Amino acid sequence: MAAIIKIENLYKVYPVGREKVVALGGINLEIEKGQICCILGTSGSGKSTLLNQLAGLEKPTKGRVLIGGVNISTLSEGQLAKFRQKNIGFIFQSYNLLQSYSALENVAMPLMFRGIPRGIRNRRAKQILKQVGLGKRMRHKPSQMSGGQQQRVGIARAFVAKPKIVFADEPTGNLDTRTTKEVMELMVRLCRKNHQTLVLVTHDRELALYADRIITLIDGKVVNDCPNQSIAQGLPEDSSGEQAPPPTDNVAQQLLPDELQGEKPRQEEQPTEKQIAQELLPDALQGEKPQQQEQPTEKQIAQQLLPDEVQRDPPSAAER
Repeated sequence: MAAIIKIENLYKVYPVGREKVVALGGINLEIEKGQICCILGTSGSGKSTLLNQLAGLEKPTKGRVLIGGVNISTLSEGQLAKFRQKNIGFIFQSYNLLQSYSALENVAMPLMFRGIPRGIRNRRAKQILKQVGLGKRMRHKPSQMSGGQQQRVGIARAFVAKPKIVFADEPTGNLDTRTTKEVMELMVRLCRKNHQTLVLVTHDRELALYADRIITLIDGKVVNDCPNQSIAQGLPEDSSGEQAPPPTDNVAQQLLPDELQGEKPRQEEQPTEKQIAQELLPDALQGEKPQQQEQPTEKQIAQQLLPDEVQRDPPSAAER
């Protein structure tokens, strides 16, 4: 099967004072369409830097990254933003949902940026929310949902526009063991159903077992690259469009009164891109640019990944 991602002789070097730190040292990889691939590594291994390169968040010092035959290393910021909106979905450890909007509005957001009419995007958002087991939570805001439910919303948002590739950055880092299993099986099921490529970045070896292939990084180099018999290999494709297994978060269910589950949709306008930016990314509206020799902050990453949608806490220096 043809590769959808190609990484050729990739180097990333950061200046630190008078010295230089080699975060990635000559990586060559190909990831096939429809593959569930895990990039595994401890803190400081280079896995986050590699994710930044795959998403076009940083320019390589040397080498190139091709996605679907397109050399993203040569694209302008505007071209990259459009390319991501069309081809890439993202799932984050901290969910990164718009706190003042409902699950339905959060999931419909990528479709709004594509210019899809409200009626169509809401219909698609409702359909995928049912698939992830949140058919009765569509009008709930993030504060009314548990962590597992919020991550299901994040997964639905990543998949709703049917991107060719989904990047998942430590997607279960804030979840308990039982919810982690549900979330991972859900992602695998959706990828297989739509023949999408999933690139999972994690330090967790147990999480890696869900992948078809495990690539291990140490000190910016690939030290192991092997196929894996996924522990989710026997999962059925949920082709019915109905609910996935219901969330196990009983605490959240106790906090939500029954009448909220049948709450009627509010008649309100979808937020504009400017409104989202003012709420989440005020600095982005001021045209601030990252310094040339600094690692991009999570806020800058979010600004480029999901334009005007989300922001995260800054990454640690060890994750370069």
